[in-house]
Amino acid sequence: MSTLHIFSKPLSYYNTDQLVNLIQPSDQVLLLSDACFATTQFRQLARQLLILADDAKVRDIAINKPDLALSYDDFVALTLSTSHSITW
Repeated sequence: MSTLHIFSKPLSYYNTDQLVNLIQPSDQVLLLSDACFATTQFRQLARQLLILADDAKVRDIAINKPDLALSYDDFVALTLSTSHSITW
């Protein structure tokens, strides 16, 4: 089962070495709030990033492929479909 990793701050806020070892290829990475500004940095953790669409829109950030925009309803469904979620 996969784990959902939820980030709300830029990657520089976290211990990147620890995250690289904890996030598995089957896990999903969701960016909220100011983490939306750091898609390039978060790319090292996942091939496809999930980004809360409303947060990206408020910050005037375009969501490009392979990333995926999620609504709040999608966010709730995602948390229910993963075995674990971790908010960093």
